[in-house]
Amino acid sequence: MSRMNELYKRMVSFYRGEPQQIQHFVKVHSFARLIGQEEHVEERIQYILEAAALVHDIGIRPAMEKYGKSNGKLQEQEGPAKAEAMMQELGFEKDVIERVSYLVGHHHTYTNIDGLDYQILVEADFLVNYFEGEMSGEHIRDSVKKIFRTETGRHLVQEMFFPEEFQMSDTWAQDGLKDLEDWIEEQGIYIRQ
Repeated sequence: MSRMNELYKRMVSFYRGEPQQIQHFVKVHSFARLIGQEEHVEERIQYILEAAALVHDIGIRPAMEKYGKSNGKLQEQEGPAKAEAMMQELGFEKDVIERVSYLVGHHHTYTNIDGLDYQILVEADFLVNYFEGEMSGEHIRDSVKKIFRTETGRHLVQEMFFPEEFQMSDTWAQDGLKDLEDWIEEQGIYIRQ
C-alpha cells in the first residue's frame, strides 16, 4: 500500500469517532488533488500537496486538548509537530515532511503564499469551508477575489456557488444571431444572399 494511502488511513484513525473532521479532510484532499492535476503541477509538488491536504487540520485535536479551542492560529501552532511525527512513522522523505509541516503551520495564513502547493491547499480548504460554514455569497465573492489565484479553483467556486451568473440559455446561439440581425438592420446594412 502506498504511503499516501497509509497517511489517509492514519488520519481516519486519528479522528476516529469524529466524522465531521474526517469528512472535512477527505473533501479538502479531493479538491486539492483535482486542482493540482488540472493546474498541471509537478509530480513532487502534487505529492506534497496531497499529503498536506490530508493532515492540514491535524492541529485541531491537540489545540482542543491544550486550550479548549482550535482557531486557525492554534491549529497552525499545534499541527506541524503532529504531522511530522505521523509522517516520520510512515517513512515519508525528510524534504516532504518539512514542506508539509510548513504548509500545516501556515494554512490559515493568507499573505505571502509561497508556492503552488500552498495556494492550492488554501483554495481547497476554502472550497470546503464555504459549504460547511454556510457562508454568504457576498463573503465567498470577497474572499475569492482576495485569495484565489488558480483558474481551476475559481471555476469550482463558480460552478458550486454561482452557476446562474454565467449560465447560457438553451437558445444562446439563436439569441446571438437575432441580436446580430437586429444590429445589421439598425445600421442599414444590406447583405446579399
